[in-house]
Amino acid sequence: MKGFQRLVLGAIWDESLAEVFDFLEKPMRQVEGILQKAVQSPVQDMTAMALHLLSAGGKRLRPALTILSAQFAGEINSRTISFAAAVELMHTATLIHDDVIDKAEIRRGRAAVHTLWGNEAAVMCGDFLYATAFNILARDGDIEVIRTMARTSSQVCEGEVLELQLAFNPNITELQCLEIARLKTAELMAAACKIGVMSTGADGQIASALESFGRNLGIAFQIIDDVLDLEGSVEEIGKPVGSDLIEGKVTLPIRLALDSLDEREREIWVKRISEHAITPGEVAELAKFAKEHGILEKARSVAKKFADQALTDLQLASTNHENSKQAFAWLKRITQFVVQRRI
Repeated sequence: MKGFQRLVLGAIWDESLAEVFDFLEKPMRQVEGILQKAVQSPVQDMTAMALHLLSAGGKRLRPALTILSAQFAGEINSRTISFAAAVELMHTATLIHDDVIDKAEIRRGRAAVHTLWGNEAAVMCGDFLYATAFNILARDGDIEVIRTMARTSSQVCEGEVLELQLAFNPNITELQCLEIARLKTAELMAAACKIGVMSTGADGQIASALESFGRNLGIAFQIIDDVLDLEGSVEEIGKPVGSDLIEGKVTLPIRLALDSLDEREREIWVKRISEHAITPGEVAELAKFAKEHGILEKARSVAKKFADQALTDLQLASTNHENSKQAFAWLKRITQFVVQRRI
């Protein structure tokens, strides 16, 4: 695997997607160049905070979706690259804000920004990255692209507040779990795909189809991330195992696990969650129960339904154009990998 691929793929996104990212090598390097320049600030700590997380790598999935969506609709161009960078800046901003809210100590295998510079500076860094993303979009000047990303930013914030509203709530429903996943994760993926198409000037029908693809892929992606939270180790997933529930997040696999307990055990868990009294040892017990009783596989099956719908959306918009066929193949491979990820 090439050095650049190691940067963007990380431990979980290994050789399985190496061919896809080999195809994306040149445009993704251009995206990285924009990211490095965009976060330069005369305030040294601002640049240091931004680069601390950006240089840790990550999957770079969202800019990859922007680029492949442009390829699907037509040709990758300079607007595509700029939009892809803006998407990654927005995503990085959400991660920094998330870690402050969740009091998370680790992100991408590194100390979270707020643990090194403090909460106040970290929040400002997240705001700086949002503003930097919109500066890139403003220089392009396409009001529909700006409107799309502004609406998406609002939805991400709504998702954060909904998650806070439902934190430590043992009675959260499956639909509410999915709504949080849609707002916090899937809408940014949907926007990443949509503006990738818009960067080519393609018609609205293709943009709508790719937007729907990204939304369904994003929900599937988040469900699998929630599953992996109960499956892996800190070295493998870049954060403490079971941290979601410790932070009060009753995700879909946790909801399904609670529903599978007998009435007496479920009452105990309801009380413990409501009292904010969950310990890492208890989370480990619940994770073991979920593995042994097929709960995690059940959650995976829900993710697969969304991934299948994503591919249906993609198929309906595909054409016989060579660019479209090639991009379809890469997007299909990413979609399949998203739901097949395992520790």
